Amino acid sequence: MSTKEVYIRPWFWQEIENTDKKYAHIIMIATKPDIIKQAPLYLELKSRWELVILVHTWQHYNYNLSEWVLKEFWMQVDVNLNIYWPIHKKFSLIVERLGDFLVRLNEEFKKIPIPYVHWDTLTAATADKAAFLNKFAVVHVEAWIRTFTPKKEFFEKVFQDYEKWTLDLDWYYQELQKRENYELWSIEPYPEQFDTRSIEWSTWFFAVPVENYRQTLINEGYDPNKMQVVWNTVVDAIAESKKKIKQSKAFEIYPNMKWKDFIFVTIHRRENCEKKERFLVLYNALKKLIQQWVNVCWLELYASWYAIDKYWLRDDLNNLIKNYPENFAYGKALAHHHEVIDMITKASAVVTDSGSMQEEATVVWTRCVTLRFGSDRIETVWAWYNLIAPPINSNLVTDIILYAIENIDKKNIRNLYWENVSKKIVDWVIKLLEKQWQLFQFDDERLWLDKYFNWRI
Repeated sequence: MSTKEVYIRPWFWQEIENTDKKYAHIIMIATKPDIIKQAPLYLELKSRWELVILVHTWQHYNYNLSEWVLKEFWMQVDVNLNIYWPIHKKFSLIVERLGDFLVRLNEEFKKIPIPYVHWDTLTAATADKAAFLNKFAVVHVEAWIRTFTPKKEFFEKVFQDYEKWTLDLDWYYQELQKRENYELWSIEPYPEQFDTRSIEWSTWFFAVPVENYRQTLINEGYDPNKMQVVWNTVVDAIAESKKKIKQSKAFEIYPNMKWKDFIFVTIHRRENCEKKERFLVLYNALKKLIQQWVNVCWLELYASWYAIDKYWLRDDLNNLIKNYPENFAYGKALAHHHEVIDMITKASAVVTDSGSMQEEATVVWTRCVTLRFGSDRIETVWAWYNLIAPPINSNLVTDIILYAIENIDKKNIRNLYWENVSKKIVDWVIKLLEKQWQLFQFDDERLWLDKYFNWRI
């Protein structure tokens, strides 16, 4: 079989044929964060003996980003869509291949598909299209992820004051708490902000992380009866991973970080890595911290690895590794989620452009600095745990990171997302299924107007 073909595990269709379950709960995964945050839902549905199908698009396919995390959470892939580059081909392949699978599942095996799409991923934005175009609705897990970006006037004042040596970082920290300083027009992270917005009209149930998101969804015109604040499944995943921390080999992989206050760094956003100016700002900010003897653990992801070579920084990076062996660790992403949790729990700060890392830092009570112009986890900023470090000036980014370490009190950090999230989501989905058997609804069905039909002359 070609590696580019759809893979369906042996005996899958026979098992589908032999079950009397009416609904097929389809858990969509693609990236490492998808797997981590969808795992609790997968396991919750399995524990209730529902018909659960795990569909992997294979967007993240290597050992560190996918395979071991699947094993870690006891997840068996039923369908592998085997998508491949470039990004527009990935988009079209998921719609085509998943659409074909859903149609067969429904028409040949008489199962009603309920895809659970997660967050703001390419997979979520295509799986929902494959479903919607075949008259199926989706459950959107971690719905309404929007980026809040400080306004142009605010940033101009910050940058101009910094150039004049008059920027007060206490003022900056406080001003980030004021909602009137933000706007919602950003397309970053790219293309995820397009992804999350394009999912909403095909969504049948919005599993919303925090109340602010629910209110904004309602303001955007979505049905409040289709949404519920259930918090964030990352809490369930972290709770499971914490049980395995004793098995962690993270500090064997990065021994020069053991027993030290260090910053845990990941950079992978397209807009940061594909734009030279922004990547150089971030690289030089980290370089300055290393040269100031701050302990830095920088985990390599594909996009940052690519940028380092593209901008001819590999020799300089190797010199940093050689010259600062006591306080600089650089290497591949950790394969196990419990090892990531082990490290960020012990870190003095998480410095990242990742959305999920902002959440994880909060859950384990660690300071966070977001290496972007805005945040799609704005609740963490407004709770005083997360500082935005815009990638415009390397010295300013360095100063914001140092300020965060010195001024964000870890004792005041609390979990924003509660617990038992997967149970809440499944409870609501089952409750709604009992109320209405057909998830995709035209207006006469949605408004319960069937009784008024009259086609007689």
